[in-house]
Amino acid sequence: MDAEILSRLQFALTAAFHFIFPPVTIGFSLFIVAVEALYLKTGDEKYKRAAAFFLKLFGMLFAVGVATGIVMVFQFGTNWPIYSRFVGDVFGSPLAIEAIFAFFMESTFLGVALWGWNRIGKKAHFVATLLVCVGTHLSSVWIITANSFMQTPVGFELQTQSVVGDTKIWEALPEGSVPTPEQIETTKAAITNFWDVIFSPSNFDRITHTIAASWLCGAFLALGVCGYYLLRKREDVDFAEPCAKVALVYAAVAGIFMGLTGHGSARTLATTQPEKLAAFEAQYETKTRAPLYLFGWVHEQERQVSGVEVGGWFSFLAYGDMNATVKGLNELPSDEFLKKIDPEADTAALAELRPQYWPPVGLTFQSFRFMVYLGGLMGVLIAAGLLLWVSKKLFDFENKFTRLFWIAALPSVLLPILASQLGWMSAEVGRQPWIVWYILKTQDAVTPSAGAAEILFTTVLFTLIFTLLSAVFLFVFFRKIKQGPGAEHPTGY
Repeated sequence: MDAEILSRLQFALTAAFHFIFPPVTIGFSLFIVAVEALYLKTGDEKYKRAAAFFLKLFGMLFAVGVATGIVMVFQFGTNWPIYSRFVGDVFGSPLAIEAIFAFFMESTFLGVALWGWNRIGKKAHFVATLLVCVGTHLSSVWIITANSFMQTPVGFELQTQSVVGDTKIWEALPEGSVPTPEQIETTKAAITNFWDVIFSPSNFDRITHTIAASWLCGAFLALGVCGYYLLRKREDVDFAEPCAKVALVYAAVAGIFMGLTGHGSARTLATTQPEKLAAFEAQYETKTRAPLYLFGWVHEQERQVSGVEVGGWFSFLAYGDMNATVKGLNELPSDEFLKKIDPEADTAALAELRPQYWPPVGLTFQSFRFMVYLGGLMGVLIAAGLLLWVSKKLFDFENKFTRLFWIAALPSVLLPILASQLGWMSAEVGRQPWIVWYILKTQDAVTPSAGAAEILFTTVLFTLIFTLLSAVFLFVFFRKIKQGPGAEHPTGY
């Protein structure tokens, strides 16, 4: 394997490992706010003990998330310096805001929330916990804003460097220019309108969809932890039943929000990244009443799909109309765009060039599908829990369905995490071959300095570090859950 493939694999490894933690902390923080709000409202000490205990679990997740995030930042400089230079002017603002106004808020008030139980009033403590939650959500907003520029870049101009006498100057390229690989070294994206970057076409849908996924991660973690205590019949954990109800309601709300934002994201893709959307359904031909595949297999060489389809539903997903026409990959990207890359190409040459600008269709198709499958499975579990609650059997462990539900709740903690991983895979693989949509190809952004052997060595090293870190984290995290709140309950104010 060459340096480009290894760099992609290394970034996929570090990004996937890091992305386990932010969604969980975002979602879990809001659950903790809800629990502490119940303490503030009722004065019931069990909610106070619950909030204190869950904050400790949050702190562990937060610490590992920070550590793994540093590795990702490190990689931008080592493996992707051309990319970092190319988008640095645009990325600088949202990432700086995230660090100063979100990360510092989150980390500072986390310290207050963890160690301030006996030092500040209950209302002040609730505000600290709330600000931790706000910080986690703001972090996601600014990180996704930066990533959305890669998906739907706006609010910028391309500038190329030239030399006039002894002076280097930056000159704007015509709007819509696509730099050649030879021009990349002397070209950068410069921000022209900060608010356009913030309100890019895909940003709102991507933020809301990611936050919905994060809420599911937090809700299912809480449900799993409470389920563990309920199954073990731990009398010392008196908050398990009421907190399980909070988690179940939270999961239901998050699930509905997830469905709505997912549909909104698909409709945005139809106009902003139609190649990605077509790859989600492996649609090669432009079709009216385009079908949605329940499951299938993509034959990329033959440009066909074998599977079970439902007519019209892909059209509905994309445009809200089952009779709408959805463009297929054989017409994407457009002739107009491809002419910018090869002005001399005729119709036959354009048809031959076009597949070079498609994502890996089979992988995109399957990752999207399995994300949806996991979402459906979460929906079934949530519905089962609500049904047991309505029938007043949610905590009736003499009932075999109740026991089955809570046994299923333990491994279900992984479902939204896996779905989030698959969602990001769909989004990032579906963007290929672009690292910045229609501007910079991934293969042109990789480092020219590091060799394959060096990148392979660091990939192995990162794998070993992540394995060790995972083992230590899981040992400490599960031991804390097994111990429960114990004798560490926060005392009165």
